[in-house]
Amino acid sequence: MSRLSILWIPIVWLYSNYSMTVPASAQDLKVLTRVYEQRPTPAGGVRDEPRSVALTIFHAGRVYDYIDSVGEVIVFEPTENRFTIMSSNRSLMTTVDFDEVRQTLKVAKSEAEKHLDVLASQHGGALPASAAGIVAQFSPGFDETWKPQARELIMANPHLEYRVLCVETDDGTLNETYLHYADWIARLNFALHPQSMYPEARIRLNEALRRRRLLPVEVRLTLQGEQRRQLRAEHKLTWKLDSTDRSLINEWSSRMTKSEMQRVSFQEYQKAMLLSSRSR
Repeated sequence: MSRLSILWIPIVWLYSNYSMTVPASAQDLKVLTRVYEQRPTPAGGVRDEPRSVALTIFHAGRVYDYIDSVGEVIVFEPTENRFTIMSSNRSLMTTVDFDEVRQTLKVAKSEAEKHLDVLASQHGGALPASAAGIVAQFSPGFDETWKPQARELIMANPHLEYRVLCVETDDGTLNETYLHYADWIARLNFALHPQSMYPEARIRLNEALRRRRLLPVEVRLTLQGEQRRQLRAEHKLTWKLDSTDRSLINEWSSRMTKSEMQRVSFQEYQKAMLLSSRSR
């Protein structure tokens, strides 16, 4: 299960009181994320099926992203242009720089375009309707609606819809720090798990949030297709770290230097995680 995302769908959310404004002086940030898949009930309603819980901590220019159930920590290091990823369950660690992530996305897009060319050639030069969802992943246009009283941003196209409850930010630096991370964790999730949705749609959502100086507080995502899916995420924000948070940061930072962690290439790490997910 992906951190700050739903089933490897690269989306990041925050949950808070809808009427609040983010403190202008906030330096540290902790986000407790709960992700649900919404399923229909026999009575015609909808029930939330829990999918994951994650902890994300912003501190001193780094972001630490942790999911206890899979024993994985991702450390976002923007000043170094890299991620460090650790799997405590397998005692593996890897480092991947932003250029390698970009290259992975570039190759994936190129392969998808080749696949689309083959489909077009098989259908007299025109893509079949079933390929529209693939095309939309790489060039996702959205109709954008902002409802100021509800503080709800709606981003929709025929293939997916975001309904985002937001808070306004007085601190442009905080807004950009969070959304910069959101952009890059979306890219990394795809690089780690190529079966996921391409990150462009998430990045387009981030662009809209930047323009309006908003942070998302709750997101409902509807995916259209042969099997319609509805997903929801809520996050609890805390603007001050406690002793437990600082202890976790110290533990993770220390582990990055420990010899018991086997250092492998990003490709080796991907392979190990793929094999692990298949065995579960």
